[in-house]
Amino acid sequence: MQHEQTFIAVKSDAIQRHLIGEIIKRFENRGLKLKAIKMIVPTEEQLSKQYPDTTAWKENVGNKTIASKVAKGETETRSAIEIGEWVRNMILSDVVGKPLIGMVWEGPHAAALGRKTAGSTNPLDADVGTIRGDYTVESYALADLLGHPIRNLVHASGDAQEAKDDIATYFTPDEIIDYRLIVETVLYEDGWGLCRTKD
Repeated sequence: MQHEQTFIAVKSDAIQRHLIGEIIKRFENRGLKLKAIKMIVPTEEQLSKQYPDTTAWKENVGNKTIASKVAKGETETRSAIEIGEWVRNMILSDVVGKPLIGMVWEGPHAAALGRKTAGSTNPLDADVGTIRGDYTVESYALADLLGHPIRNLVHASGDAQEAKDDIATYFTPDEIIDYRLIVETVLYEDGWGLCRTKD
């Protein structure tokens, strides 16, 4: 568990707003360990792996959109799959060719903590104290009005398996560095023994 990894990407809107360092700091402060980092200009092929052209992915995205609208008392005439297809096409057309900062972070519950640190996908719903809750006024409604994918600063893998897939899309195994932090000894080994006195 302590070696679980997740993929976090600083998106182009965060790069434009000079938030790279602040975003990295949030994950460091959380206690995760940075294992790899690089600037990437994603291709359509890479993004197609991250946002797959599958019914399941489209339904998932579409159902979230429909649920969000229903909660606000709004109606939606498109099916979940139609919405998912529209969102996917918008993401591909908007993100291909723009730089992002790809990172691999490691630690217990890395994927869940990555999502929690990033905050809700819809920044309007994100808690204060999360990256999206603190640094953007974007919302699904605003993004739809302006005709672009939601500008929510970061991508955080949804779970450990998705993280493995995302990492494999953007990193080769030799780009992921293995090293030790002293805090790992304290947290996961008998590091406190150094402070004990003899009985």
